[in-house]
Amino acid sequence: MTAKFGSVSGLKSGAIVEIAGVQVGKVTDISFDPDDYEAKVVMSINQGVVLQDDSIASVRTAGIIGDRYIDISPGGSDELLGDGGRIFETESAINLEELVSKYIFEKE
Repeated sequence: MTAKFGSVSGLKSGAIVEIAGVQVGKVTDISFDPDDYEAKVVMSINQGVVLQDDSIASVRTAGIIGDRYIDISPGGSDELLGDGGRIFETESAINLEELVSKYIFEKE
């Protein structure tokens, strides 16, 4: 399974992939796609786990300063992704430093 993100800052190969807080796979590769300037994430999903073609993959952080992981929100479509499928709906990593900096400097 693959997905492309605008930013995967802090995500590493071997990171877990979760659905509803349960581990269902791992990130196996992260690379840069020079054609669209996005990060391509390849995930190995456990056998028996099926994903709809409108599922959403998000880069999340465990706790405030924990490790990054991929959280998949299943969709409602009747169409399923097959082996090697691509999740098109994604949410990139939130850059906590940028967020805090923006908050601090907008207050002044």
